[in-house]
Amino acid sequence: MLQQFPPSPASERPEDRNARFVRLLTRNERRVYAYILSLVPDWTDADEILQETSIRLWEQFDRFEAGSDFGAWACTIARYQVLTHRKKQARSKLIFSDEFLSLVEEEHNAQPDVLEDRREALERCLDLISDRNRQLLRLCYEPNATVAGVAKQVGRTVAATYKTLQRVRLALHDCISNRLAMKEGP
Repeated sequence: MLQQFPPSPASERPEDRNARFVRLLTRNERRVYAYILSLVPDWTDADEILQETSIRLWEQFDRFEAGSDFGAWACTIARYQVLTHRKKQARSKLIFSDEFLSLVEEEHNAQPDVLEDRREALERCLDLISDRNRQLLRLCYEPNATVAGVAKQVGRTVAATYKTLQRVRLALHDCISNRLAMKEGP
């Protein structure tokens, strides 16, 4: 869904400009964050990149062409922030190639609402699983977490933790697939 607004008048007051920027950013922040997460495997890094992207968007807001797709423009700025982050993290074990990033960007731009639909479905499906299983997922996806460490933390064997994690992931996958299929309709 494109977020288009009429062109702003040349005499736009600073308060109106600020409000317009905040409205556009708020409406597109999830899309931009989903895009960043598709390029960066670490949530903490993605949060940092989103902050930097928001700063750059504000600094370059005068260059934004009113009436065009703010989300697409914001994702372009985010891509440059991801590239900057990658340069800083050049010694990291997991670095995606520029070709991979370009392919992900093309896919994201071709279907901008798909990631948002999947994120919404995941959010709804997470609400359906037990608190205990949600806690297990949270622990397993913390930075530097290992299944062995999580198993020890929750007082279970590694094998039982793997099995539970596998069942929860499968249940979430099925739930998300069903929700997306219902949204598409027959």
